[in-house]
Amino acid sequence: MTAVPLALVYYLLVTPIGLVSRLVRDPLRRRKDPRAASYWIRLDGAS
Repeated sequence: MTAVPLALVYYLLVTPIGLVSRLVRDPLRRRKDPRAASYWIRLDGAS
């Protein structure tokens, strides 16, 4: 019985918030940078 209200809250409130936040910003920084020479990150501390 409580699954229906929880599903409604999820699909009517949480899902639109997530979709809008993905349209506004890129949280994982997945967009390509055309100026980048490489996407590798050195782990030894050298630049």
